[in-house]
Amino acid sequence: MRLDTITELLRIPGFKVTHMISSTESSIEFLLEQEEERTSVCSGCGKVHNTAVHSVGRITVEDLPMSSRRVYLHVPKRKSMCLEDGSIRVEEHEWIRGRFTKRFVEQVYRLTSITTNKEAGWFLGIDDETVYRIDKEMLEELSLERIEKVKAPRHMSVDEVAWQKWHKYVTNVVDVEKRKVIWNHDGRGKTTLDKFYRKIGKEGCKRIKAVASDGAKGFLTSTKEHLKNALIVLDHFHVKKYLNEAVDAVRKEELRKARQQNQEDLSRILHCNKRFILMQNKVTNKQKDILDKLSTLNEKVYKAMLLKEQFLSLYVASNRRVAYANLRAWIGTAIRSGIASFVELGYKFFRKRHYVLNYFVCKITSAISEGINNKIKRFKRMAYGYRDVKYFLLKIHQHCGLLDPKLST
Repeated sequence: MRLDTITELLRIPGFKVTHMISSTESSIEFLLEQEEERTSVCSGCGKVHNTAVHSVGRITVEDLPMSSRRVYLHVPKRKSMCLEDGSIRVEEHEWIRGRFTKRFVEQVYRLTSITTNKEAGWFLGIDDETVYRIDKEMLEELSLERIEKVKAPRHMSVDEVAWQKWHKYVTNVVDVEKRKVIWNHDGRGKTTLDKFYRKIGKEGCKRIKAVASDGAKGFLTSTKEHLKNALIVLDHFHVKKYLNEAVDAVRKEELRKARQQNQEDLSRILHCNKRFILMQNKVTNKQKDILDKLSTLNEKVYKAMLLKEQFLSLYVASNRRVAYANLRAWIGTAIRSGIASFVELGYKFFRKRHYVLNYFVCKITSAISEGINNKIKRFKRMAYGYRDVKYFLLKIHQHCGLLDPKLST
């Protein structure tokens, strides 16, 4: 292949291929020279200096593969004196990132958005530590453009997800309309969410109309402090979670009693492999038969299930006023039921009744946040965990936020 054809294929601005140094079955190396004399950009200050050239050296950078062979480019780099600090500095090329071309780095960034660093490294022929370094630098560079000046959303949801064992969490803020993570930080609770509200400023806080939350005290306190006029909505997906946990607490208690009293039929129904029947809103005919049998064997568990179903019917109310009447009735029933987990839940919903009812004013949920949490857990498992929390936060933006490569294609 002619050298000018290779130059045209490589499309490197200001450079041409002058020699093919070596060509093997696995790699190919080219020598590059500048097509014409140009002023150099200082790597120290980023400015153009018209000072005399001190010396010329060469570096070897890896480019994208050509015909399934790895491509190495030998690139001249001039050294000259920086007028800012008087040091001898090497020139900077916009298309080079360390020991790789910019397009090679971008390919790493795209691959790591769909697979693990180890698999991306295997595909490109580099080790996973190098992939980690390239990927992190690329994500940090993009985050300055896309995340640092993020606009406040109209509707947002906030939730936390564990990134390591021993209660180590990160908090994610999701734009409900864009369905993307727009901000995250390590930690959880009021002090963490305060950082987001301070980042967007008072004008940004005024733009937010509604916030969906799981009802955590820290998130509620921070939101009420910074968003004076925004609606806080207790997400009904988390409400269902609280109800299911209350039913499961009753199931465990009654299962323990049934085993002590050798009630085999009841123990079989309340066993953990049947617990999902108690949590479902729609059941098959076979599952319905099991529940009918349960109603005769244990009234307490069946009553707990009815309380759960009664509460969920609240969400079909036509407006906030009707929902309020239904909620008041349910809270009274739950407290009078004598079932400890539902008595506690009744008082909890009484304290947070306004947040529950706000759903009928602005019907937003944190369903997007929950879906994003599942996606985060998936790529965390694929990578067998993360040790660098800053990198983990950037990966969340890459997989679920504004650093997704598909947004720029």
